[in-house]
Amino acid sequence: MQVVTLDQIRSTIGMHDAIEAVRQSFIDVANGRIIQPEPMQILFHDGTGALVGDCHAKAAQAEDRPYFTIKIATGFYRNPQRGLPTNDGMVLVLSSSTGRPVALLQDEGWLTQMRTAAAGALAASLKAADSSSSLGIVGTGTQARLQALAVRETTGLNRLHVLGRHKDRVEGYIKDMEQLGFSVTAAANAKSLCENSEIVVTTTPSTSAVLHAADLKYPLHVIGVGADSPGKTELAPDLFGHADIIATDSHAQCLQHGDFGVAVRAGIVEETADRSFGDILAGMAQDLDFADARLSIVDLTGLGAQDLAVASAVVSKLNLI
Repeated sequence: MQVVTLDQIRSTIGMHDAIEAVRQSFIDVANGRIIQPEPMQILFHDGTGALVGDCHAKAAQAEDRPYFTIKIATGFYRNPQRGLPTNDGMVLVLSSSTGRPVALLQDEGWLTQMRTAAAGALAASLKAADSSSSLGIVGTGTQARLQALAVRETTGLNRLHVLGRHKDRVEGYIKDMEQLGFSVTAAANAKSLCENSEIVVTTTPSTSAVLHAADLKYPLHVIGVGADSPGKTELAPDLFGHADIIATDSHAQCLQHGDFGVAVRAGIVEETADRSFGDILAGMAQDLDFADARLSIVDLTGLGAQDLAVASAVVSKLNLI
């Protein structure tokens, strides 16, 4: 079994590659070419019951590849206080014919971050935007940075409004993103963020909603990427009641792990209110008009197919199989 380091992985796949790989993965899911079991999560709480960490395991197999992948990704939110990165993980590549491990991609969670950003960027591209449009980001961590870079790749948006809980982290985010060529403004609150943005992406592991219906201005395109396990929530249920379009990366998974499921259980929307994000990317939902939607929401919980896609890009470029 070959062990591939993070440096090797980063040298083989950039944001454009990740976006195109993830795009194809959603299309393959829509066309029934991917087998992926339900994800597994372990949630970690402190003595007060607060969520302090999570571990996700996701797997997928494609009919046209001689291998399958199992991804483990962790997020321990207090690690920065210990001088450690919040995220870590790895991807195991195994032979589909023998089951033997072929490669261990020791990506330290980076591939998960990239494929999450890629999905957010694809969701953002559903809403037409021009050079005067702004992207709102909730959060100041790694995913908040990668989402901005990925969305710029698909839409050209270069103006950011950022909302964070900690002033020093917001200031650090602004400094970092301005060095990458963005124009960045700190938002005072969620309402201000929405009023100054055409597209909003939420990137936090929050256990209480960060956006509510009272914060909205129209039109607005909202993408949630942080709520990917039970107990996490970023988009308040009342948002969904105002949406003209609701898209989910996996209907079943979003019912169990996403903000869409919270809205369904609250009785705000019907269980059948969502459309498949994969179907949209595959051109199977041409009746949807994001341009005219006053509010559109894309709920992304992360699929094993995405992990397989970015791992496959690494496997191919390094000729591991």
